[in-house]
Amino acid sequence: MKASKSGLLNLKVLLIVPSLDVLQFKVLARVSLELAKGLSKVVDLEVVEVHKWRKNYLKNLTIIPFKEITSKADICHAVVPESGAIAFLKRKRMVTTFHDVTPLILAEKLDFRKRYIFQAYVLLLWKLAARSESVLSDSTQTAIEVKKIFKRDSTVINLGVDKKFKPMHIKKGKPTLGFFANFSYRKRVNIAIEVFKKLKHKIDCKLILAGGNLNSIYQRHFNVKNMVEDLSDIEVYGYVPEEEIVKLYNSFDFSLFPSLHEGFGLPILEAQRCGVPVLIKRDSVIPQEVRQATIECDSANEMAEKILYLLNNKDEYRKVSIKSQNYASKFTWQKFIKQNLSIYESLVR
Repeated sequence: MKASKSGLLNLKVLLIVPSLDVLQFKVLARVSLELAKGLSKVVDLEVVEVHKWRKNYLKNLTIIPFKEITSKADICHAVVPESGAIAFLKRKRMVTTFHDVTPLILAEKLDFRKRYIFQAYVLLLWKLAARSESVLSDSTQTAIEVKKIFKRDSTVINLGVDKKFKPMHIKKGKPTLGFFANFSYRKRVNIAIEVFKKLKHKIDCKLILAGGNLNSIYQRHFNVKNMVEDLSDIEVYGYVPEEEIVKLYNSFDFSLFPSLHEGFGLPILEAQRCGVPVLIKRDSVIPQEVRQATIECDSANEMAEKILYLLNNKDEYRKVSIKSQNYASKFTWQKFIKQNLSIYESLVR
């Protein structure tokens, strides 16, 4: 693939993203932003947002397919599978990314609203998207799940972590536990609160809960305000601006990430890049390549015990911190962009 005089490759890409609004779409929007930013430097790129000013799920059945069919792009890349439904037509070189299959395997357990309607919508569009010329998955775990459900092999391209995530000195008055995720049932913020309560009986400590409710029509959320109203030394935040996230992670001594199921688990690596040890539940379904440098525990009680041990053993804490920081540094957006670009180039050849 030759570059033009402008430095761009002779490749036109139509990128369909759920949104570039991190406030509403969290990690999916961040991934979309990084992909759009990286690709714009090397290809002729057009970006289309499905949910721009308001959520519009019908758009994936109407406007988006029309846009993809009529586009002159060499590659159409749907960043989420519901936007890649025209793949079955085989009229375009379609690339579709799967981030997880949570709506299909955990909707009942997590008590999703409008579960049957939502699952029908997801299953229909995702089955069609799985016929794309190239299917990508965020992790080996998602690749296995896609293979099991849709009988389709996929290429694993791990997400990256921005270099801005790094240790910085934040003065803390007392040991601080942190939870940074939305407050949905899937993220299990209730376990983070339980860990804090157990540790609070033994030492003077603090808990920061950040992330707030995900703006979703189907996921149910914990009422965190009611859960902590009788507890002291807890700070609760909703949306955290992008420019404040590095500071937030660095205000933690430990990051609690007890999520039930993750297609990837980017907040784990972001916290680790900041030198913050991350604790997860052993029963959490989190990709092996992401959980590798975490501290795995069977219960809230074991989490509290391991935190107490590391607080009392500074050298061991330092070793865990450095190990996780070095490991998380292997995941870069540059590598992510390069691997996506390689898929495009292989298709147009």
